[in-house]
Amino acid sequence: KHFGKGTTTNHNTIQCSIDRYLNCISFLDTGNGEQLYECPICSLTCTNLQFLEEHVDLHLEEHSFSEGGNMRDLELAQQLQHEEDKQQRLEEEKREKEEFKKLQRQYGLDSSGGYKQQFLKNMEREVDRGRMHPFEYHKRKADMMESLAVGIDDGKTKTSGVIEALCKYYQNENKDVRRVWLSAGVDHFHSSLGDKGWGCGYRNFQMLLSSLLQNSLYNDCLRDTALIPSIPKIQSMIEDAWKEGFDPHGASHFNNRLRGSKAWIGACEIYSLLTSLRIKCQIIDFHKPTGPAGTHPRLFEWILRYYSTDNEGATKVVCTSRPPIYLQHQGQHHSILVSYYPLSSPICAAIQSSIICSIFI
Repeated sequence: KHFGKGTTTNHNTIQCSIDRYLNCISFLDTGNGEQLYECPICSLTCTNLQFLEEHVDLHLEEHSFSEGGNMRDLELAQQLQHEEDKQQRLEEEKREKEEFKKLQRQYGLDSSGGYKQQFLKNMEREVDRGRMHPFEYHKRKADMMESLAVGIDDGKTKTSGVIEALCKYYQNENKDVRRVWLSAGVDHFHSSLGDKGWGCGYRNFQMLLSSLLQNSLYNDCLRDTALIPSIPKIQSMIEDAWKEGFDPHGASHFNNRLRGSKAWIGACEIYSLLTSLRIKCQIIDFHKPTGPAGTHPRLFEWILRYYSTDNEGATKVVCTSRPPIYLQHQGQHHSILVSYYPLSSPICAAIQSSIICSIFI
């Protein structure tokens, strides 16, 4: 028996459900010849079949409305979740951009200018504070521009005779040292108004280069570098090394450009530069501490082997012919000119850091 007549919905799915429910209707006999029809959903009994069909329709429409409401709730929840995820991504991207800009400023990779801009800015500040006369400002500016034009360091931050002074000190003054090994002759270069806060990597290269220029073994390699280059010139030399194919990965870190920036450099950039000059060198990486409290005894043992020789005898101060070591740790740079045995312990281990890279020649 088909009971589709009387349904109030035109949806095929609901129509099929109505037919299924109506086919399950129970026919009850009251005993007096009257038939009762029982709703298959709520067990309501009624005497009129058409009324029952309309009643079942109400059940199905309510069910359909409930499902639709659930779908709308689900869609709303998904939309809200999507908006929340989108907002979180935007905030994370903003936070990453801000952190990246901080790192760029910290390591001189922003667009705030380089050596020249910082030199002029710091001199202007000195004039404003009354610490520099305007005449001196213009004179130093002219000297700086001339130095940058020729690419040669002006020598105003250089101190000569460092090794000689150390030799005299350890021979006559310091009584707590058993033996001292000194590098070959070297000039010391300190920071200036133009590179204060970021130029240590360049200054230590100038120190290393000053030692190599005093050694005739490197005359052929350094025939085009007879004088100490300025910091902007060193930046250009490193860029030229990158163009020759040295350290492409490191070059990409700086976007292949150092000139006009305050970018920090390290052992890898100096290695590329020295290698491009055909100077044989090597990077040694002490990537983790080898002693208690973050100390590096193996680093100092290696330095001792680098400077020590077999024919030292009983001399307290040994002046070697070895160039200084370019040392980088935690973003800082040093030139190692001296290694020594204190009387109280086998070897000094004072540097604390997680990563140490050194270049020796």
